[in-house]
Amino acid sequence: MVNFCNRFLKGIASIQALLQNAIAGHKRNNAPVTWTTELKQSFQQVKEHFARSTLLAFPDSKAILSLQTDASDKAIGAVLQQNSNEISQPLSFFSKKLTPAQTRYSAYDRELLAIYAAIKHFRFMIEGRNFHIITDYKPLVYAFKKKADQMSSRQTRQLLFISEFSTDIRHITGTENIVADALSRIDTIVMPTSIDMQEIAELQSTDEELQQLKLSTSTSLKLKKFTLSETAATIYCDTSGKDIRPYIPKLLRRRAFDMVHQMAHPSGRATHRQVAQKFVWPSMAKDIKEWARTCLACQRSKIHRHNHTLPTKIPVPDSRFEHIHIDIVGPLPPSKEYRYLLTMIDRFTRWPEAVPLQDCTANTVAKAFFTHWVARFGAPHLITTDQGSQFEAQLFDAITQLVGAKRCRTTTYHPEANGIIERWHRTLKSALMCHNESQWTETLPVVLLGLRTCYKENLDTSAAELVYGTTLKVPGEFFSQEEMPNNPRIFVEDFRAIMQKLQPRPTTHHIKPKLFFHKDLHNCSHVFLKVEGTRRPLDQPYTGPHKIIKRISDKVFNIEVNGRSINVTTDRLKPAYIVIQDSENAPSDSSPIPSTSSNVQAGTELKTYSGPATKRKMVHFVD
Repeated sequence: MVNFCNRFLKGIASIQALLQNAIAGHKRNNAPVTWTTELKQSFQQVKEHFARSTLLAFPDSKAILSLQTDASDKAIGAVLQQNSNEISQPLSFFSKKLTPAQTRYSAYDRELLAIYAAIKHFRFMIEGRNFHIITDYKPLVYAFKKKADQMSSRQTRQLLFISEFSTDIRHITGTENIVADALSRIDTIVMPTSIDMQEIAELQSTDEELQQLKLSTSTSLKLKKFTLSETAATIYCDTSGKDIRPYIPKLLRRRAFDMVHQMAHPSGRATHRQVAQKFVWPSMAKDIKEWARTCLACQRSKIHRHNHTLPTKIPVPDSRFEHIHIDIVGPLPPSKEYRYLLTMIDRFTRWPEAVPLQDCTANTVAKAFFTHWVARFGAPHLITTDQGSQFEAQLFDAITQLVGAKRCRTTTYHPEANGIIERWHRTLKSALMCHNESQWTETLPVVLLGLRTCYKENLDTSAAELVYGTTLKVPGEFFSQEEMPNNPRIFVEDFRAIMQKLQPRPTTHHIKPKLFFHKDLHNCSHVFLKVEGTRRPLDQPYTGPHKIIKRISDKVFNIEVNGRSINVTTDRLKPAYIVIQDSENAPSDSSPIPSTSSNVQAGTELKTYSGPATKRKMVHFVD
């Protein structure tokens, strides 16, 4: 097959030189060839080079296409070629194993099935183009000339489908149908295995634990020697159950686990059930549970339980307009060229402000903040915002420094930290929707008046009373319930005395989450970070492992993500686990730290948890 397509394989002669030299002089007398590591590598390079051969040329819309098919007793194969200057250039290959029912088809039906399946496979490339079908089974050339009563319903259905694309079927000899013939001789497709029975036999002879089990009278295992039919080696197997299970030495146990677990990544219990049906070794349930728990792919992809902690009590300010919360709402439906709202609320009085904005750039936000809040209520001492680009800009930082305010950033994807204004957004949007007006800027002042004069049970007053010391007269109110003193000085003194008696009240937490916190988060060194927002299908819900730089509080950790440190809430974290095995028990091709994690390096002190009877160490990631 390689020789047939060698004109399209660049440098194939040099890659194939070792293989050609190995069979020199062996063709006539059929002498065995000594299979070395160099020959194996050369053979692998030839296969990889041939697999990439279809990428060496682009499909030509003017070239003539041909579909070459063949069928064997167990599989079917095909190659799609483009013919230019009398040279057949392969574009793509197709091979499929036959089902047990299909293997019982006649030769005519198998060859017809090969054409039918190949056209279905290459439909996206051949539909709407002229091409001819090539087969080495000559009776198919006259398939479209047969009468309908001479064909079965399956043959009629397949020929009808084929006729929608082409009825030009040509015959070639079997010696010329090389590529399709090679693809049709795939007997079976099996999962690659990393455990060799010969290797098990060799390692069992040096396994100390096995020697002790053979002499022990307290074990439930019944070990007997079995001779393998493939080799002359003998291995010890357990015959205590219905199935005969080979005993796995220490060096191969993790490899046996990976062979089963890496296919579908089931839970530790399910993996143990599968492994126990095939192999046996002492304390295998404990080993498999630890290995399944420390599987990095499972930890990134599986969601067991998220952290749910109590909301942090934010200290109430000592005076009015000392601590304010700011956020941006939008984009909203256009209303007089306005599409955004800058929302601000005072933590002491709960006085809200909502300023329409045409855009949400840092310059626009900074001007609106200074004009509609600082100019009215003075400079605040503390400003709480999220990590939006407008608030992270240097301009907004300059404004906060100018007014002498300190800015407090919330953690990413954690709106609860700015909950007082996030919850007010829902109230504001609901009020605007109730008016059912397309121009929401016209109803916004009325809505704000209603929200400011609305009575709040947790404050036992309204925001307007806390700001002005008296209620505001709303439209439709004819009688005033309070009598104002005639002397302004008396009013000022009374107002000052009332305002001095005001006491701040903390916000009420109405949501009572189901509390849960991973206990290992207190002492682990690396964590997995939950991916928030919209995820594409099959995207892993966690990234990491990421190194913990500092535990700022029980609610906030500072971790390293892609080379930079960020503050994240613990509700998005879960501890990372890994098992570092003994050097004599670790597989040669494994590494405790995956190469895909650039921010994790090996070589420093480990935090270990020693097991009672084994030398394994459970660690929370090496740094």
